[in-house]
Formats: sequence, structure tokens, C-alpha cells
Amino acid sequence: MTPEGLTGARVVVLGLGVDNLAALPTVVAAEPARLVAAVDAPDAVSVEDRAVADAAAVEVLGSDQVVDWLAASGGRAPGSRADAPLVVVRAPGYPRRGALAGELESIGASFTTAVDLWMGAHGAERPVIGITGTKGKSTVTALLDELLTVMGVDHVVGGNIGLPIWAQAADPPPGVPAVIEVSSYMAADAHHPPTIGVLTSLDADHLTWHGSVEAYRRDKLHLFTGGTPAPNVVLAPAGDVVARGALEATGLAVEAVHPEAARFVAPVRRLVERGQPAHQGTNLALAAVAADRLCELLRRPGPAAEQLLALAERFEGLPSRHSTISHRGEVRWIDDALASNPFAAAAALDSVGAAPVAWLIGGQSREVALDPMCDALRRRSDAPTLLIGLPDTGPTWCRELVARCHPGGEEPAGIVASRVAASLAEAVGLAADELPAGGVVLFAPGAPTPPRLGTYQDRAAAFADAIGALG
Repeated sequence: MTPEGLTGARVVVLGLGVDNLAALPTVVAAEPARLVAAVDAPDAVSVEDRAVADAAAVEVLGSDQVVDWLAASGGRAPGSRADAPLVVVRAPGYPRRGALAGELESIGASFTTAVDLWMGAHGAERPVIGITGTKGKSTVTALLDELLTVMGVDHVVGGNIGLPIWAQAADPPPGVPAVIEVSSYMAADAHHPPTIGVLTSLDADHLTWHGSVEAYRRDKLHLFTGGTPAPNVVLAPAGDVVARGALEATGLAVEAVHPEAARFVAPVRRLVERGQPAHQGTNLALAAVAADRLCELLRRPGPAAEQLLALAERFEGLPSRHSTISHRGEVRWIDDALASNPFAAAAALDSVGAAPVAWLIGGQSREVALDPMCDALRRRSDAPTLLIGLPDTGPTWCRELVARCHPGGEEPAGIVASRVAASLAEAVGLAADELPAGGVVLFAPGAPTPPRLGTYQDRAAAFADAIGALG
């Protein structure tokens, strides 16, 4: 989809998140025949977001009113026709296979997203590196951004990393490369593949949104398969047989990236020395090889050894991604709030070594299996682990993980035990009371934040506040 595809169409901007708000001027400028924004709770739209919609003269309706609005006569432009094409600019919060999307599709809607519109408008004019994956995509995006900066390569960056691409580069100069992170929510309606793809991993996640593991993986890969031309190459970790196998089944050109290659040993060692988890080695390798492939297109040298070391020296990591936020009470407190699926949470536990750990787990249910978390606990062997269950799934998860680690019903003291907390503040108190000096408190929940508790940033802030409130 391109902005020109909106001209003369009936357009529903479904959701007013940061991506759609940033794209709204472009949508309006395309001169659709009829245009409306729809959200679940119009009265809850912030004053600032309402002002953006008002400035664009875009009416905000309830999402339950959209179909009636489409059926009604009239519209944004005089004489607009009810049989004009219907296009939905879908925000990530609205499931592609949800009831509303299904109803709109049944009356002929085509779907796009803010990222897809940007790719349609500007992607053909430049090399684009598109990055997705169950875990690691934000970190690879940030590492690649830093690396290209170290190398002096002009580029633009945006996507799920918190930088709406329309806000970062509404009208980028032709030829300037773009680095874009894309979630499965956005990839489900992608129609313009990137020049170079990166798939960091392909585990099970967001199953309540996508409907099944198969649909999740299909939607994720749609970033690369959703249009033409196909990517020149898609990079994937050599050791991730699921990701590589799924890519190879599509017939795309796939390159296996080997994080243990000699060129990565020194920079990865430096990252770890500076407090980054060991699995950053895979992320750094993916970023470096993506830079290699981009530089081939730009006809310039790829990253040199000293530039990779400079990257390792300056990279600070991203908030709530295995970030040490305190050493209070001779205990290391780690905020990994974005470890919101069992695979990412398991990787976080693997990264803390054999120190005693209080692991804060639980959140909104996505109906995913706990196998990766159970395997990570078993890998700790005799290392003491205290599970602390958070709302909503935490209590059930704790019971299941303890039962699976101790199938005979015994619970060896100090190996895997569990507690239940009604809030992060209570969980922090339990951890502070029970964890010995030299231990690690790991907030890697394995599940997203329940909507009533806000966003992952809200939950991370609550974690930090509770640590600060300790005596």
C-alpha cells in the first residue's frame, strides 16, 4: 500500500497510537474521499492526541461505530461514493484476526499500517534493513543504529523501538538507508519487503493476538514474503534451527550468522565486561553482518574490527532490556520488563550465572507454554532460585514450574521455591527479605503487562520505585 492508494478511498485510521498519529498528516494529504479515526474508548483519548486529530479535521469515533459510519451517507468529501475502496490503517493494538478486523474485511477492506505506508512511499528509493523476531529485534536495531553511526553511514531508524518512522523520516532524502524494526503486529499487513531482512528468533508469542503458533510465525515472516521484490537476503542466527528452517521453507535467500566467529570475540567480551548479558553476542553479530550487506550495496567497506570494538564500548543497552538498575543491599537488581515471553525470560535467567536468584514472573496470559522457563531452571542445577509470582499468571506459573522441577513433590530447600505477590512492591519486599547478599533479583516476567497495570514502562517504573523505597 502507498499513500496514493488512499486517494479517493474510504479510510479508517484504526487506533491512535504513536505510529498512526505520526502518519496522520500523510493520510490526510492523500485526500481520501472519507476519513475517520476509530478507537475503543474515544473519551479516553488524551488531550494531546485529540488535538492532533482535531488539527487534521479527523473525527474520532468508537471502534464499535465504524461499520455503521461506513454504511451511512455523506463523508469527508462532497459526493463521495459508498462503493469507493475501503482501506484500514491498522494500529498494532487491533488484532488482524480480531472480530472488528474480520467484520471490516468481510465488507471489502484492505489493510495497511503506518510502517507499510512508509515503505510504500519511500522504501523503493533506498536500501532498507527490516528487523523482526520474537526477542532481540529492538537490541539488534539499536546496535545497528550505533554501528552505522560509528562508521559514519548516514541513515534513518524507526519502528517498534519507540521511534515512529513517519516522525523520524517523513520525507527522507533519496538513497539514505533505513533501519526499521517491525513487530509481528505490523508484519501481518506488510506489502513491501525490505532489501535486507534480519530474523533474530522465531519462538511462540502473542498467540492470543495471532490465534496460533503457525499464524504467529506466518505473520512474522510476512515482513519478508508479503510482496515483491523479495529481500536480497534474510539473516538469521546459525544456531536457531527454527528460524532458519522457517525462512528456508519460504524459498528466500537465507544467510546463517555465526556469533562465535573470530571477528566477534573481542567486542562480545567487552560487552560482557561492561555488564551486558552474554546473549548480546548474537545480537551484535546480526547487526554487524547486516552492516556488511548494506555496505556491499553502498560500495564501501564494511565495519572494521576497531569499529566493532567502539560499538561494544559505547553501547548502553535499552531500558528494561536486562538493565541493572541498582546494587542495593549487595544485591543486583535487573529490570528486564521487556522479556515478555517465556523464551526471552529464560534467556534472561541463563544470563545471570549461578548466583542465588529471585525471579519475578507473570503477567497477562498469552496461552504460551512454559517449557523454555522450565528448561532454564533445570540448567541452573543446584543454583538457588526463588520464584515470585506476579499478577495475573504468576501464581499458576509458580505452581507449574515447581511441580515440573520437582516432579516427586519434594521441594529441596534453596533450589526452586516459590512465593506469590499481589504487586511488584510486595514482590520486591519478598526478594529483599529472602535473597542473600551477592544474589540477583531478576524482573523478567515472561508475559506482557496486564492492561489495567499500564505498559511495560509503567511496570518497570513500579519495580524501580519499589527498590528505591526499601529501607
